[in-house]
Amino acid sequence: MKKTLILIAVFFVTFSVSYAQTEKGNQSLGLNLAFAYNNSSGAVITNGNSQSAGGKVTQFSIGPSYSYFIANKLDIGASLSYGTNTSTYLPSYNPSKYSSNDVGGIVYIRKYCMFNDKVGLRTGPYIGYNFGDVKYVYNSAPAANQDTKTDYYNAGMRLELVYFPSKKFGFSTYLASFDYSHYKSDSGTAGHMSGDNVYLNLINSNLALSVYYVFGK
Repeated sequence: MKKTLILIAVFFVTFSVSYAQTEKGNQSLGLNLAFAYNNSSGAVITNGNSQSAGGKVTQFSIGPSYSYFIANKLDIGASLSYGTNTSTYLPSYNPSKYSSNDVGGIVYIRKYCMFNDKVGLRTGPYIGYNFGDVKYVYNSAPAANQDTKTDYYNAGMRLELVYFPSKKFGFSTYLASFDYSHYKSDSGTAGHMSGDNVYLNLINSNLALSVYYVFGK
């Protein structure tokens, strides 16, 4: 029982004083990267006729970030991003190709809960804006090709795992997020649309990683 109490006390002391990299006055410069790839193949049978099916989907995003610790284990910051998404399907599919490009940025405030000087969690709210340009290509009906431009206004909460292999360098990755987005899209002669989306992501669906350099005190 005595050993258990000692271990509990050590844990809480470590939890409360481990903020070498997250000390007030420190700053960080980072680079955010995300990548996802899917390749599928198969066949579709219609009225006894077999037709090949499948395609490739590639997603990639990159952008810089900056944060400043306004208090121990509490920082504010901002990040920018550029992303692409390309989906190519066999000619039997419509659309046969989908591609998008988007740029945007967010501002955030985050609270750190460090278990020691190396590993911890951080979470907090954010708000942001994104502009996306999406193109649909139809091989069987080129006249149906579509170009849609969309404005996104975003807000939410994120939970991330952080790891400091040294006092100056750190890594982080998403664990979960709750996101709200209001969008307005314009497809030219095809019309326009607006709406709202709410997402709850409990598992990181792609390879997303941030690396950053810590400097200051």
